Amino acid sequence: MKSNYSFIARVYDPIFYLALQPIRIAVMNELLKYQEKVILDLCCGTGNQLKLLSKHGFKNLYGLDRSDSMLEMVRRSDPLIKIYNEDATKTSFNYASFDVVIISFALHEKDRDTQQALVNEAHRIIKTDGVMLVVDYVFDNQTTKLGRILISIIERIAGGEHYRNFKSYLQNNGLLSLIKKDQFKLIKYSRMSFGAVTISIYQSDKGSGTLSKENATGRKPMLRLRTS
Repeated sequence: MKSNYSFIARVYDPIFYLALQPIRIAVMNELLKYQEKVILDLCCGTGNQLKLLSKHGFKNLYGLDRSDSMLEMVRRSDPLIKIYNEDATKTSFNYASFDVVIISFALHEKDRDTQQALVNEAHRIIKTDGVMLVVDYVFDNQTTKLGRILISIIERIAGGEHYRNFKSYLQNNGLLSLIKKDQFKLIKYSRMSFGAVTISIYQSDKGSGTLSKENATGRKPMLRLRTS
């Protein structure tokens, strides 16, 4: 999954900040009751969601991404956010380390196997009764024509494999096709951006999941803390 995001890191915030800020605020509002909990943003990019949370008093914030260029943006802005350069599908965190795991606009751009591995890893590292909050696209009868057009233009500009994965994600019924009933239970669902963006909150179920605590041990937590 590792790619050269040096150029994207420089232009991402100026291009998308205004469009994404209402979504980030909505995510923050959903997480207000977790203000003192341990929160991880998987595939955090330039860390704007984490920076917004930190600005509003959230503690114990962690971000993980494979791009040093993206993570450098986090380092410069908020050194209190603990960041990791790791593969989001195989992190170094221990079983059940986090109260909240955020996956924001990270699933649709990846191939099917990576999407599923990312959700499975989120389940592994979320605490019992912790939550996974996912922000991503959906095209269905509640998505307006304008929403479809705008999102499709943005994703087509990204081009190549990214756009192919986006189309495949939608064709496969998006997030719903990746959620296993023995891992997560949907507790809240909302829409934004002309019905094209969903904010889904799932509660983790450790009782009958496919990955037991016994076969999830052996990964040491917080090994690659980057604070500079």
